[in-house]
Amino acid sequence: MIDKIKEIMKHNESQLSEYACKSEKAIKLNEEKIDIRPPFFRDVDKIIHSQSYTRYIDKTQVFAFADNDHITHRVLHVQLVSKIARTIGRALRLNEDLIEAIALGHDVGHSPFGHAGERILNQIAQRENIRLFLP
Repeated sequence: MIDKIKEIMKHNESQLSEYACKSEKAIKLNEEKIDIRPPFFRDVDKIIHSQSYTRYIDKTQVFAFADNDHITHRVLHVQLVSKIARTIGRALRLNEDLIEAIALGHDVGHSPFGHAGERILNQIAQRENIRLFLP
C-alpha cells in the first residue's frame, strides 16, 4: 500500500511545471524512516503544530486602540495568504506543499507591532551594539 501511495505522489509531482521545486530537492535535516508524506508536506505539519503557530490565535493582524469588528486575527490572515498562494501555485503547476509551508510560516517570529516593532528592535540592537534584529 505504501508503495502505491508513493507511486501516486511521484506521478503527481511529474505533472508539475519545469519551474516547480520538486520534493526530491528538499533539504532534509532528519530523514524520516517510515513516512509517506513528501518533505514539504511534513514541513506544513511541523509549522501548524508548532508553538509559534498556535500563538497566532489571539494575535491581531493590525494593532488598534478602537473597537473594530473588521480587524482580523493573524491566524486568519496566514490562512488566507495560504489559500491565495496555493490557488496561484495550482494555476502555475507549482509545488503546493512548498507554497503552503512558505505561506503558513511567513509570519512566524514576527515581533509585536509588526514591521514597526522590528524597526524599533533593530534600533535598540544598534544602540546596544548587538546583532541586528533584522538582517
